[in-house]
Amino acid sequence: PKKEDEPLAKVSHELKKAIMQARQAKKMTQKDLAQALNESVQTIQWYESGKIVPNNALIARMDKVLGTKLPRVKKEKRKPDTADS
Repeated sequence: PKKEDEPLAKVSHELKKAIMQARQAKKMTQKDLAQALNESVQTIQWYESGKIVPNNALIARMDKVLGTKLPRVKKEKRKPDTADS
């Protein structure tokens, strides 16, 4: 039996590390990044701890603010019976 959350866990680990490193390289605090993205400081803390994973639209906004290219979250393939019709 395969674990459904494994690929996401790997991505979130790479992503949280990349967000933190890019933010620190720009000499920004979590508060600075939160304000630039119009997000709460707690949300940024959750991204960097891997508690939650930002969507690709927000990752793209982080790219612009941080001046870097962060890893993207790959969407899980849906089963045909769960696809919107």
